[in-house]
Parts: sequence; structure tokens; C-alpha cells
Amino acid sequence: MATQSFTPTATISTKIYNYGYYPLLKGDIAPLFHFNNEAFVSLQHYLDLQQPLVIAFYDGSNKGLQSFNALASLQVQVLENGGNLIVVTNNTTRAFRKNLTQLNNLTVFFDSDNEIAEKFGLFDSENPLTNWISGVDDVNATIPALYVVAPDRQIVYHHIDYQFNLFGKEVLSKSVVDSLLDSVSTVATSYSYLSRWSKKLVS
Repeated sequence: MATQSFTPTATISTKIYNYGYYPLLKGDIAPLFHFNNEAFVSLQHYLDLQQPLVIAFYDGSNKGLQSFNALASLQVQVLENGGNLIVVTNNTTRAFRKNLTQLNNLTVFFDSDNEIAEKFGLFDSENPLTNWISGVDDVNATIPALYVVAPDRQIVYHHIDYQFNLFGKEVLSKSVVDSLLDSVSTVATSYSYLSRWSKKLVS
């Protein structure tokens, strides 16, 4: 599935298509936040590394090890292209934690109150997805998404999964992964050059 861009408008068709949600998109500035129960770990903590950060918003459903393996594979590729990857989820079920323990190589932060998802426009307590999508029974469900955030907090890539296929049937399709990695590589190369240039000025 190709990356989709949606402009917040008042048209009925757009509102129906995106369930009345208007997530952050490429070109927006990512909000600052701390992770729950991680007082010293925040978005800024990662951006200070001067590397692009991939944020994978994993929805609350249990998709099994296939989706975990896909994320683990993506993490390896992101690291190879000069970035970092974190997974943000509100899923705290026993099955989820068991799969996570089995894999044991993903950086996962639990957004149990959906505070981070809400900052990115992927959750709205006043407009739960249960009102829109048949088969979604959890009022705390969030829209799955992928973002690439540059060290200056600018979002340089987004993939908003309104069809809920990202970590399910589709499991990170090649087109999504290729586009994301292109963005990671471009930002990593740019900031690597700036870092070398800054060091030359200092010396």
C-alpha cells in the first residue's frame, strides 16, 4: 500500500474515510513526550542522538509472532540505514507480552493511556473507532501507523493504516518498508554530513 496523505477538511467523504481522525502527517512537527514509567526516556532522548527515529504505533490487537518478526526485521534494516526504531502500543495483554518475551529484541514502550497516540492524532476518546469499524470492539483501539522523525522533530515520512492491515494481513509490505527506509537513509546521511561539518568548524 502506498503512503497516503490526508488533508484535514470538513468534507463528509474525507471524514468518513479517516473516521473523523486527523493524524500528524509528513511536514508536521512531532510533539514532545516522555514514556510512561520512563522518567528519563523521551522523544528528545532519541532525537539527541542526531539520528532519524522510526516510531511504530502498534494497535492493541494480537497479531501473533508474524507481526513481531516483521517489526524485528524492520528494526535491523532501520539500524543499517542509520536510524533507530521504537514500538509504541497500548497492548498489555498476557499474549502480547509472551510474544514480546519470545522475540526479546524490540524496544517497546507501553502507552497504556493512549497519551502518545492521542498526541499524534491516532486516538480520540470522544470518537472511539468502535463507532466506525465493524469488528473493532475495544474503545481504546488506536490507528496503526509508522512515522520517521528527523532530529529537528520534523516528520519526514508517515504511513497511516486506516485499513488496519499494517501489522495484520499485509505485515509491512515491501512498498511501505522501502519508502520508510528511503526516508531514514536520507535523513541519516544529511545529519551525518552536518555532524562532520560541525566538528570541522570546532576543530
